[in-house]
Amino acid sequence: MGRPSWRAWGALCSSVVALCIIRAYLPVVVERRVAAALARNERYAGSFDDVDVSVLRLSYTIENLRLVKRNGRVPVPFVIAPRVVYALDKGALLRGGLLGTIAFSSPAVNLVDGPTPEDRQGPTGVDWRITLRRLFPTSVNRIEIRDGTLHFRNFHTKPAVDVYLGHIELGASNVPSRGPVTYGTIDLHGRGVPMNTGTVEAWFQLMPNTRRPSFDGKLLLEHVRLAEWNSLLRAYAGLDVEGGTSGLDSALESRNGQMEGYVNASVADMDALKFPHELSVQSISESLRGTLLTAVLERKQGFVLADKDIYVSVAGGGALAEPAGDLAIAAALVSSLRDLPLPAGTLVLGEVGLAGEVRAVGQVDQRLAEAAQLGFSRCVLPEGNRARAASPPLELCGVANVGQAMDALFA
Repeated sequence: MGRPSWRAWGALCSSVVALCIIRAYLPVVVERRVAAALARNERYAGSFDDVDVSVLRLSYTIENLRLVKRNGRVPVPFVIAPRVVYALDKGALLRGGLLGTIAFSSPAVNLVDGPTPEDRQGPTGVDWRITLRRLFPTSVNRIEIRDGTLHFRNFHTKPAVDVYLGHIELGASNVPSRGPVTYGTIDLHGRGVPMNTGTVEAWFQLMPNTRRPSFDGKLLLEHVRLAEWNSLLRAYAGLDVEGGTSGLDSALESRNGQMEGYVNASVADMDALKFPHELSVQSISESLRGTLLTAVLERKQGFVLADKDIYVSVAGGGALAEPAGDLAIAAALVSSLRDLPLPAGTLVLGEVGLAGEVRAVGQVDQRLAEAAQLGFSRCVLPEGNRARAASPPLELCGVANVGQAMDALFA
């Protein structure tokens, strides 16, 4: 066996020098890429301390990543992540594919509510897939969160709200960071500890190749101490709870926007539930009804209402004592949002369900007779009531869902 030739030694030395150069300059290249990607996010300003590259592990680590809202008045960062590790999936690489995984270690996310858009922050309004594409050089197949924390805060209520879900462990597979998912489902499984008491666990399969939301999901909440949530309950519901635990077991299935399933909630060993003097069961009911109607208009009609303050009042100071006024409230909201008046002489009545369906209501014949005496000439009402109306004194337009109702009123 002969001695290695000078040519072989030269090739070996050249390879070593090339590897040293790559090892020296690759962190600089990656760091510039990360900085440029964060700078292009229009809503959140990004910063980090350092980027470490491991050539052997085919990975790099972003140290102390922070995202802070631009042009806002939010006193806490949106995201703090001590370590974010991107790594090529070696199994996919052996199969000829380029896929990566991202792991967040001990991240903290702050969702903040407030009286104005400048006082709020959250994930909406940003296509985070674009940020992922800019931060990482390949498609991302899996995202992991290890020991994370999710806060919900409001610094403008009395008391200030700070509730959180801690010790979050979450995995998401087949995540579409570059274009749509072309096959399969997005699978998510996560668990955490709410306010250091009890447990919450969730499983979801999202089906991205459908026109309307389609998913299967389960949510299990156990042994949560209600008193730990008093800041949230006082600020948003006017309630004060002393003692007691709660739980929730839910399974939901949605196909093309049609959802079914069950939600079982439980409360045990509650010591006291205090209402402020100005709060009544009726006001709670009306608040929940308004929340449902705005949710339906957002999901079924595409309106954006999260950044708007909504007030509903009845002429003459009356109260909404039954759900037959749901459709009228929804029509009034759409009238305001579109800046279009409701048709003159038109009565609107019907109960609105969570899926956007318009449900039949009682005493329709009496309502129509009274409306005719008041000068109304047309009524938009649930299709179930229209089919059963006997000799109606008004022109009737039956509708099955909120979309049909809005078309009948504003088309």
